[in-house]
Amino acid sequence: MSYKDYNLKLERIANSIKNNTKLITTNRKGHNYRDLKFKKKQTRIETGTLTNVLELKNDYIDCESAVTIGKVNRSTIPTKRMIPSLPEGDNFTVGGCLAGLGLGSSSYLYGFFGDNVIDFDIILGNGEIIKKVSKTKNSDLYYGIGGTYGTMGIITRVKIKLIPCEKHVKVNYYHYNSFDNFYKDFSRRIKERSSDFIEAFANKKNSYTIVSANFISDIKHKKIAVIKNKDIMKQRSMTIYAQISNKKESCYLRLLDYLERYSYAAFWGHYLYTPYKMRDYLYAGLLYSLMPQKILDSSPGHGRYNISKYFHAANHIVGDYYRDEYVLATDIGVPLSKLKEAMELADKMTETYPRWICPINIDHHPDKIFCTKKPELCKDDIILDLGIYGIKNTSKPSKEINQAFERFSFEHGMFKGFFSTCYFTYEDFWNQFDKNKYDSLRETYHADKNFMNIFDKMNYRNKTKKDNLRSKLFKFFGKKYLKQINNNKDRLIK
Repeated sequence: MSYKDYNLKLERIANSIKNNTKLITTNRKGHNYRDLKFKKKQTRIETGTLTNVLELKNDYIDCESAVTIGKVNRSTIPTKRMIPSLPEGDNFTVGGCLAGLGLGSSSYLYGFFGDNVIDFDIILGNGEIIKKVSKTKNSDLYYGIGGTYGTMGIITRVKIKLIPCEKHVKVNYYHYNSFDNFYKDFSRRIKERSSDFIEAFANKKNSYTIVSANFISDIKHKKIAVIKNKDIMKQRSMTIYAQISNKKESCYLRLLDYLERYSYAAFWGHYLYTPYKMRDYLYAGLLYSLMPQKILDSSPGHGRYNISKYFHAANHIVGDYYRDEYVLATDIGVPLSKLKEAMELADKMTETYPRWICPINIDHHPDKIFCTKKPELCKDDIILDLGIYGIKNTSKPSKEINQAFERFSFEHGMFKGFFSTCYFTYEDFWNQFDKNKYDSLRETYHADKNFMNIFDKMNYRNKTKKDNLRSKLFKFFGKKYLKQINNNKDRLIK
């Protein structure tokens, strides 16, 4: 793919925007658990053709914005290079990782995905094209774009730096039966920076696991646990979290499999859709039969159905509002020093386990708006993404739970993941983030009258949503189904 072809795509998109009179959005659903029905009333820009790698060098990769992380990995790893900080999945796009908050288990060394971007191109709301936005050119937009979730413009190209890597990793699992022992060791390992990747899990109230992975150059192939080439059921039994549940001490993986370890299992989310009794097989089969074919299509080159697509499709089918009262999918920012308080709050609101704990080296910059901390409230250089994914174990409303998490994050100068259902109040949201800076940036770059405001976008609720067939099916089958699955969660995760 040449830059000439890319520039032609750029001109077509820009021209379609110049004559537009409505709010603009992309045609991509992305990886959101929020209500996206607002897209139906906006001009949807097709970015699905921006899927080409433009240039691959020793120290960077230049991609069109809809290139997936999976495609990047398959381009760079054979050359023993990788992007420093990657989200753990193959379906995220480089444009989405920049405009969102891409992060992963190497983020404790390299920060967010956006911290490793060299430059990018963007089409503004008036159709103007700005190329090579960087730390030295349109620097306010470069630093301000992270966490704006498509409310600033249409990103069309992203150039990201690369670092050396090996093609395989050794993964070690360290198990603990008390929070204090776990936290002491976790903090030490983060400070020592001796692992290439690190993350942790709260399995139950007094069960924790640190997962540490390091590159290895010399490995006998018979020792490598192959995941991607197995069928769906075998993939599940070989997932990282299944190995944690079975108290494994270590394993060897291809780097590609490690980086995409949650693509096919959605962390441990596959247990939500693992049939337990005959009735559940019928229900799961019904869900499967209702999925759009484009969601069922396997990922490029994989030749197998991707479990994460199954997971997202099933979430879509049961309906946003009904699902949210039974299943949590939320990420909150937590200073490393406040992890214990965050865990206690989560226990108080909902004893949903397991929980993902991912450390991030946060680099504060005055021009960052959403992917930063408030230094007057958070003194920690390492913060945590605390991911709470699973079935609610409480009768508390989802709104009450999420608002408690949001308040906790804001009180400690942190963010809350916008990909999930949000319940911010207007006052709480803009007390945390700099509204004047955000509004000024949108006005400067012609986004204020052309793209949805981020508060409205994150808190959108479709007030005319009908009680459709999918929702009725969930009410009839789903509540008892999820209870049955939750009661047998430990066995199904394994």
